[in-house]
Amino acid sequence: MNDDAASDGRSSGELLKGLNVCVVYDCLFPLTLGGAERWYRALVDQIVESGASVTYLTRRQWGHEKPNWSGVTIIDVSARGELYDAEGIRRIVPALGFGLGTFAWTIRRRRQYDAVIVASFPFFSLLAIRGALFGLNTPVFVDFHEVWSSKYWRSYSGTMTGSLGAVVQLICIKVTRLAQVFTFESERQLRSHGYKGDVAVLAGLLPRGRLDSATSPPRGDKPMVLFVGRHVKHKGVRFLPYIFAEVRRSIPNIVMTVVSDGPERAKVEEDVRRLGLDDAVTFTGSVSEEELLSLYQRAACTLIPSLREGYGLVVGESVSVGTPVIVANNRENLATTLVESGINGFVVEPTIKGMAEGIIAAVTAGDSLRQSSLDWSIRKSTLLGMTRSAEQMVERLSKTIGKPTRRGS
Repeated sequence: MNDDAASDGRSSGELLKGLNVCVVYDCLFPLTLGGAERWYRALVDQIVESGASVTYLTRRQWGHEKPNWSGVTIIDVSARGELYDAEGIRRIVPALGFGLGTFAWTIRRRRQYDAVIVASFPFFSLLAIRGALFGLNTPVFVDFHEVWSSKYWRSYSGTMTGSLGAVVQLICIKVTRLAQVFTFESERQLRSHGYKGDVAVLAGLLPRGRLDSATSPPRGDKPMVLFVGRHVKHKGVRFLPYIFAEVRRSIPNIVMTVVSDGPERAKVEEDVRRLGLDDAVTFTGSVSEEELLSLYQRAACTLIPSLREGYGLVVGESVSVGTPVIVANNRENLATTLVESGINGFVVEPTIKGMAEGIIAAVTAGDSLRQSSLDWSIRKSTLLGMTRSAEQMVERLSKTIGKPTRRGS
């Protein structure tokens, strides 16, 4: 914690001493490994370190034994189940179930918490918190990891459901008084949707830059392109076989590793077989943190063909070990804001040819691009890092809790 954080004379371990904070999100790290899950892990650990007790409301993602998290009470307010349908679209029923469970838990304990931190998505949990705390002055801090345009909503889940989603998003923005985002572009998007409340632009979600070491695994004779992400539509995973086939025309010995899992995986594997790429593409499924780090280190570049990213944590993870990234320049893909072309990777046209050319350029650039990617990470990770964002949120909590707020804020 920096000096400003304890400017009131208290040490960092006392800033939130004796306070009860509730954090609400339907996924839990490391049972799921997305960017938001990692953020809430880092944030909650920082809140606990600052002296508060934390209750974490989530859905059930484990068997008989609940995960142990020091200083944190984990409450499963809804049942386990698949979050995505066969097309990789978020299902409404689990979101509704989590919202109802959140409301039922919170309404019975509405005076127990000094503050609540909730993700804006899935929306029903935010609306549940607002309803359960109606009439109280309990501050509710809302993380807007993403704000979607109406056009993207319709492309994501169809005209009717997408239009409804856009309306619910506007309602959530309307009932929010204290918001957090992680980029200035996200703030602009939030304001463009009519938000007029208090918004904090936190530092970012970059992991700490790692120095090269002699223990890094060898990259091998065959250059490897890496994909890391859920196998769902908006991650662009269906494009992978076609991008890779295009790259192989110029770099015949290149290989690809596809990490994680999801509803689109079977279709991607089918396309890989149909294109005759079986011998050069490896699907790993879920991997440990150590295995993922090793894959990042061994890769020549990491490909992010996403149609949409709220931040782009994979960019930070990849360049933290000096591996450049190739990012598709889609309008809703905010991972592009983390890439300086020619420095830590390339922002490319969101086409098969454009992404293939980006991979070829990264492989051709070799060690010089790897070194500049690592330098970029070391330089930026302190300024734009997840640790700093967690510190800023503790400061925000400390300055807000106990101060008079408007009814229902």
